[in-house]
Amino acid sequence: MISHPEKKPEVGDNKESSFDASEIRFADIILFVGKYIKLMILVAIVSVIAGVAYSFLLPRKYEASVSLLPEYGTSKRGSFSLLGAGLTGDGAEKLQPELYPNIMQSSPFGEYLLKQPVVDQDNKPYKTLLDFLKAQVKPGLLSGLFSSKPEAPKKEIKLQKDGILSYSRQEQSNIASAISLLSSDVDQKSGVIQISAETIDPFVSAIIVEAAQKYLIDYVEDYRSSKAAQREGLLADRVKEAKARLRTAEYALQSYRDQNRNIFSNTAKIEEQRLQAEYVLSESLYSDLVRRYEQAKVTVKEERPVFKVLEPVKVPLAKSSPRRVRIGLIWGFLGGFFTLLYILLVKEKVVQKIVSGAKE
Repeated sequence: MISHPEKKPEVGDNKESSFDASEIRFADIILFVGKYIKLMILVAIVSVIAGVAYSFLLPRKYEASVSLLPEYGTSKRGSFSLLGAGLTGDGAEKLQPELYPNIMQSSPFGEYLLKQPVVDQDNKPYKTLLDFLKAQVKPGLLSGLFSSKPEAPKKEIKLQKDGILSYSRQEQSNIASAISLLSSDVDQKSGVIQISAETIDPFVSAIIVEAAQKYLIDYVEDYRSSKAAQREGLLADRVKEAKARLRTAEYALQSYRDQNRNIFSNTAKIEEQRLQAEYVLSESLYSDLVRRYEQAKVTVKEERPVFKVLEPVKVPLAKSSPRRVRIGLIWGFLGGFFTLLYILLVKEKVVQKIVSGAKE
């Protein structure tokens, strides 16, 4: 009996060494899901529970907010129509409402906020917001075990020059922490400005929102009226000079008349006419400057924007975070996602099969 040699399997017949992603069928997907669905669901449920449990370790925070609507008196266009009009107006018009959030992201604003006195929900007063933030910092449980001898802090030299801010690292960190407590947004359609703050204390949240509102209003008012106020100050100085000149001219005219009361020479009359002309000119100049000065004072008031409070600051009663359901869902999604990656990369070794299939 003749025995035939056993046929060796070809490389292409080995399904483990050859893998073509284009040959995956819908039935393969169903089999894959059925094989690992219980594991993925179990991991997702455990992740949701872990996320909810973790949310109980996070501090409760309370959010306070205020809604403002600015209105400008002298502009013929609406205050928010400037958003689409470009920078074609004067200097005061260039501070558009969409730039207001940038004001509350500046270092001077953070420094201003840190100096505000606050009161917590236990009616405990703090001289500044910085003192409140420092009181909330608590050392960790293991900090005492691993802490070494504190080193002497390095002396930081600050630049003493007008117009340049010079902060230490700690001061910059404090300012950044204060700014991060607040958020602001401008509705492009309605023009409503929303300012909100979130801290671990409801009273502190309401207080710093009110402080931010005051800072924004004062800043915008000062910016828009600065040009008119500068003109008012200049005219005020000119009015003082014109008034002094008028008094001098009047005194010179009256003194000359008293000294030359019975003199009828032409020279005396010419001198009197000159003094009279100087007095009339000084009086006219003074009257004109006073009129322009009064107009400038009115313009300063007209240039100041009026901020209408749509929704005043209220002390929050319910916490705004942590949102336990949201945290649990996020953790569940991440748990299922990483489980799927583990199955594909480690258990099924999809990447290795694709690479080996491509080589063959």
